[in-house]
This record gives sequence, structure tokens and C-alpha cells, in this order.
Amino acid sequence: MRTDAFNIDMVEYPGIDDVVDLREYPWPWKDWEVEGIYVSHVLEHFPDQEKFLMECHRILRPGGFLRIAGPHSSCVSSIGHLGHYRTYCYNAFDDNLSKPSYMFKKPLFETIEKRLNWWHEEVDAEGHLPKWTIPVIKAVDWVLSSFANRVPRLTENIICPAIQFREVIWQGIKIYEPAL
Repeated sequence: MRTDAFNIDMVEYPGIDDVVDLREYPWPWKDWEVEGIYVSHVLEHFPDQEKFLMECHRILRPGGFLRIAGPHSSCVSSIGHLGHYRTYCYNAFDDNLSKPSYMFKKPLFETIEKRLNWWHEEVDAEGHLPKWTIPVIKAVDWVLSSFANRVPRLTENIICPAIQFREVIWQGIKIYEPAL
């Protein structure tokens, strides 16, 4: 949950500004109505990710941002999650959203950020970890993630079979030109 954004979810709970079922298309926002979209551990729950991404593109203003955090393909708890249709590698979003690809003939976004995180960006989003572990996790995450992002291919091919990484972060700026 972000304090600097309008938070939506499929169910109502504290901190949610509006309940919207994103599985129902089109979404309730007009074309070019939204300045930015944070998608944090949501996209992997959708079987038709192309449709989800096209809705993001439709409602974003030209120059608006899309920021995605999703589970990395080495994270066993994400691979084994019944509600996950996909996990992602370091280049998944850049290769499919910022370059011509089989999914989109023309790029939808210009990539401005991509990285691997050993731990989740929000270290204890659910509040289940003992407080003393948080600084330890942050320190280990800084070391491992710093290394991984200097050599992402090496990390995914050699390190990840031994050390799981939790998430992929990607952010892009919408390119105005229609995608298809």
C-alpha cells in the first residue's frame, strides 16, 4: 500500500481507496486519465497479461509511468503459489514492453528502471517478521541486490540456482504511439 497513491484492490480493507475488479475489462478509467500506475505483485495473478498491460497503456497519459514489481523466476514460493500464472526474469518487461516483440509489434514504453531484488522492496509489507530481522534483511538485500544488478545475466544463470531472488522491478514511461 502506498501513501502517495490512490490504492485499489479487489477486496475492501484498511488503506484501500476503491474496490475494483481488474479482471473486468475495460477498466473504469478513461483513455489517458491516469498519470502513473504502480503494479506491485499483481500482474502474475492475471492469466491474460497482454490484456492487463494494454489496459495500463490505454489509461496512462502520454509520458505517464508504469512501475511493475513481480516475483522473480527463482523464487520457489512464487513458483509454487496457486494464484500465480507467471514469474519473471530480469529482462522480461524490458524485452516485451520496450522493444518490438511477439507480444507487441511496437514498444509501449521506454524503460527507465529495471532491477533484481533479493528480498521484497517492502521488507515486511504484511508485518510478520520479527523487528530485529528487518535491518539484517535490508543489509543482506543491499549486498546481494547490488551484486545482482551489476551482472544480472550471471546472477540468473549461476547464482539464482543457489540463492533465490524475490522480485523483479521494472519501470517505463509510456510512448504515445499506439502499440499495435
